[in-house]
Amino acid sequence: MTAALSMGPVRIFAFGIFRTLTVSYQPVYLFDRLIRRYHGYETYTRGKHVLTRDTLTRQAFDAIVEHILDRQLKPGDVLPSTSELTEQFGISRPLVREALSALQACGFVEIRSGRIPVVGKLDGRLIEMFMARAARMQDRPMSALMEVRIPLEIQAAKLAAERSSDEEIRRIGATNARMASALGDSKLYPELDTEFHSEIASASANHILNWMVVSVRAELMNVMVAVREYREANGLVGQEQEQHDSIMESIRDHDPEAAGNAMKTHLHSSLMLVREVEDLAGPRDVIVPPRLGSLEGLHEAG
Repeated sequence: MTAALSMGPVRIFAFGIFRTLTVSYQPVYLFDRLIRRYHGYETYTRGKHVLTRDTLTRQAFDAIVEHILDRQLKPGDVLPSTSELTEQFGISRPLVREALSALQACGFVEIRSGRIPVVGKLDGRLIEMFMARAARMQDRPMSALMEVRIPLEIQAAKLAAERSSDEEIRRIGATNARMASALGDSKLYPELDTEFHSEIASASANHILNWMVVSVRAELMNVMVAVREYREANGLVGQEQEQHDSIMESIRDHDPEAAGNAMKTHLHSSLMLVREVEDLAGPRDVIVPPRLGSLEGLHEAG
């Protein structure tokens, strides 16, 4: 298999997150391997990747991921059989099966009938796992996620204004209209809010950006419900809908600059409220379920 040094920067980033999440949880591990390969500490024989260091299962895991990336395999493409992988790596079948099972557990590989391994479908689960774990290492986790979310969604709004089709604009507009009708519903409105932003990300026509936006919002969903309670307690309900209207109008008019500015105004406003909620509830209490249970006294304090 081709050495990891042939991987481009985007692939190294993606593989690094994937490897960090699913096996060692050590961000430096990939780069350590790249250095060791560069200095010849891992052995290649006649095109075969002979596994000689670290655990064999871990290296088999890495090698299968590299096989998928090097060959640009798509979801559903068939991988080498267990026996072929056993021969290629020079290790036992149980170790290969362990590596495939680990890959299957995180959705990178599917094992179909007859135990044929195929490339799994792309989804945002690994990004969500990474975001959830990384957020909990921050002193103010929800504010930190909002700071990540802001530039992503500003870019999504700009691209949606440039690239969205008439049908996508119709869907975004319909969701915005439903939000306006549900403004007084504290449960439904945050759900529609999430749908609205997800549709904008989808209309950006950038799948990577879309997954990043959706994954960050998934971790923020519960705190946004708490923010809604804060708005209700402080007479702020309605401001967010005006901001959504401005975003929608800019996308409909295919005005990227206006769309980006409208999204920036909206999300900076939301960030200020998230910080207020964190201050009242305690930064870490906001992310521990049940989220709203940690906000007793919020109305009085607000």
